[in-house]
Amino acid sequence: MSLEATLDADPTQIASILDHTNVDPAATAAEIRTLCREVREHGFCSAVVVPYHAPLAHECPHGAANVVAVARFPSRIQNAPAKRAQVEALRPYVDESDLLMTRTPFANCDDEAVIDDVAAVRDAVGDRPLKCIVESPTLDPEAITHAAGLVESGGADYVKTAVGYDGPTAREEIDAIRAGIGDDTAIKASGGISTYEEAMAMVRAGASRIGASSSVEILESSRDHVADA
Repeated sequence: MSLEATLDADPTQIASILDHTNVDPAATAAEIRTLCREVREHGFCSAVVVPYHAPLAHECPHGAANVVAVARFPSRIQNAPAKRAQVEALRPYVDESDLLMTRTPFANCDDEAVIDDVAAVRDAVGDRPLKCIVESPTLDPEAITHAAGLVESGGADYVKTAVGYDGPTAREEIDAIRAGIGDDTAIKASGGISTYEEAMAMVRAGASRIGASSSVEILESSRDHVADA
């Protein structure tokens, strides 16, 4: 059964693809503990935090969920050695890594540098999943497609839309990403997704993971769909 069909049959299964996120630079330890508690209680896929909070999230009981940290967040201008060093330092604490595509070489049409940057982090991550963020709300469809192909060439397992600082993600951005990657590369949609309907629009477009700080609200709205069925 496809993911879309599974969620249509039981909307509450949306929890299994939600990456519950708090990447607020000012987040407190108490807020991260709350995030992890919600991940455990609701069966979300992952707890996503900034690197500083990765050790704390790792220590929190979180069941079968993953801990994810965003490398060199939120800047997109650090060089590959800096990103690689941070990813290597985080490996004891995380199950997956998110990476922001380096924007400067992309803006300068230096495709090889973009690919090499992702590849350096891919090597440091090892066999753990790597998701690369292209910040699609800032790009036109052609540029999104091109960026997606580059980060796939660098070894990303997922192309991720956005961190949510530059506006919400639109369904059309998922279409543009899919046009640039092969079937074996997955898509994570994030940025401004706060309801079950919005999450399902991304799934129907081809996303298999949803990142949201509003995961609890998404799950609650999914239960409304069960009640209405």
